[in-house]
Amino acid sequence: MSKYPKINYIGNKNKLTDWIVSNLPYKKGIVLDLFCGGCSVSYALKGRGYTVYSNDALYSNYVLAKAIIENNHTKLLKEDYNIEVSKNEIDSKYKKISFLENRLYFPEEVKELSKIVCASENLIDYKKYLYLSLIRRAMIRKIPYSRMNVPWNQIVKLRDEDYSYMKYKRRRAYHNLPFSEHIDDNLNNYNDSIFDNGKENRAFNCDSFEMIDNLTEKVDIIYMDPPYPATMNKYGDFYGFYDKIFDAEVNYINFSENNKFLENLEKLVIKCLPKTKYIVISENNKTKPTIDELSNMLKKYGTVQVKEKRHQYKVTNKENKNETIEVLIILKVNEKK
Repeated sequence: MSKYPKINYIGNKNKLTDWIVSNLPYKKGIVLDLFCGGCSVSYALKGRGYTVYSNDALYSNYVLAKAIIENNHTKLLKEDYNIEVSKNEIDSKYKKISFLENRLYFPEEVKELSKIVCASENLIDYKKYLYLSLIRRAMIRKIPYSRMNVPWNQIVKLRDEDYSYMKYKRRRAYHNLPFSEHIDDNLNNYNDSIFDNGKENRAFNCDSFEMIDNLTEKVDIIYMDPPYPATMNKYGDFYGFYDKIFDAEVNYINFSENNKFLENLEKLVIKCLPKTKYIVISENNKTKPTIDELSNMLKKYGTVQVKEKRHQYKVTNKENKNETIEVLIILKVNEKK
């Protein structure tokens, strides 16, 4: 049975997807997941038989969408990526991505990563995107806290297994495994996530405003889970080095760092109005702007309904004692008279 793979994505809605999808105003049709992130909502939508359009400005998220949302059949074999790569290719790639040395990984690890990235350039179509997704998983898995903005001195400290055990009673040996071992270990997990829902699902790598501009058809629902302004929503900082090593950085409006979040979100909503029947936005009671502020803004453009669910997030494998109220704000767009 197909199952959402191991992603390691901060802000992942995987444990909320059944609730989110069950509360959508349509049980079939086309849904645009405008800020798809780790693709957990897109994956649940695909599983329920929707036609899914997954978009994200980060290439690290786009490769996931290509691999497990748009891809319906293709799987990856070890022999597809266990290929010979010339020393010149590896040396050239190593020089290009050496900025990762003593920033995210030790020098010998960057050398291994150089060979792996070179191997990815010999793959095509969905096999390539599956492999790129596995590289992403390996890169994140080797970093403490699963984010790329952790200071190097902290990475070194937390990758010391004795220190980790003394401090947290866990050695976290997986941080010190080779990239290749992480890739091999996760291969079946990613292959098993692939299924055909009988729809032509698509993946896009655009700024949210550009995505709406490029949308040539009206969709039934536009779902948004934007990066709200907060320390733990800086996804560009968390995963941006991945995009950089593949020369795939996209210019985008960064909601998480913008003090005009509500103003920019309203501009985006206005742009979406002629392209959809419903706009559905995920939020919770811990984020800013508040649920009331967001709802009042949306009421200018149609009828608003709010759905709530109590939820506890896990932090470092422990339940967060501070319970969160997850919210879906559903806007039924006013029809033009």
